[in-house]
Amino acid sequence: MSVLARRLVIGVAAAALLAGSAAPAQAAAAYDYHPSDADWADCPRLPAGATPDTWSCIFIITVGGSIKLGSITQDISEPLRITVAQGKLTDGSTAAAFGSVAGGRMRVPGGLIGKPFEVPKLTDVYVETQGTGKVEAGPVFPTNVGIKIRMIHSLLGKKCYIGSDTTPIVLNPEVTSLDLTSIDGTPVFKVAAKDTTFAVPKASGCGLNWGLVNTAVNLRAGLPSPSGKNAADFQWFVRGKSYLELPQLTS
Repeated sequence: MSVLARRLVIGVAAAALLAGSAAPAQAAAAYDYHPSDADWADCPRLPAGATPDTWSCIFIITVGGSIKLGSITQDISEPLRITVAQGKLTDGSTAAAFGSVAGGRMRVPGGLIGKPFEVPKLTDVYVETQGTGKVEAGPVFPTNVGIKIRMIHSLLGKKCYIGSDTTPIVLNPEVTSLDLTSIDGTPVFKVAAKDTTFAVPKASGCGLNWGLVNTAVNLRAGLPSPSGKNAADFQWFVRGKSYLELPQLTS
């Protein structure tokens, strides 16, 4: 096993111990993932003062699970890709760098109005997860990743979001189970994680981009929603790559 693999095994195992007792994932993967070099496409450039041989790019793909935001529960039916990095600076401190958060569009159960009043196609609403650039260094992995959710419907305009770059939804999932497995001959970690601590702010920019229907969106989604009223259960595949293997990003 390579030095990187050993480090990643030790790191993920430590995360599991920090998270407490293991629990199996509850649902089958919704997306058929195959590792490729494209997994490293969004690895961030190292920050000033980074010590390259201590840094790893960490790729996480969510292949199943669900997320509850206020009164809306959304099954994760499309892959959600998260790329972050972590390592040491020359002063000995640990730092993290944000790469990307990218997710496919998913249909919201109940649509714009909610069951039983939904009308297929007319009231259908879709959500798309985007990154905000926020990430913090953690004991093993980067943590406190900031996301925002774009709500997509012709009546909502192009700038209807739950969360924003300045007031993101901040996820800090804890690992509940992990296994080292292989896909297409490539070692990957299969991980289950959950988060019930994040808060969800009000929607903004909904309705011709001016916020004309923010109140309606907030009523529909039960927002704002404080910590403890929201939940996320994730099924991940996780890979890591040393920046010694990414020299183009170290200068």
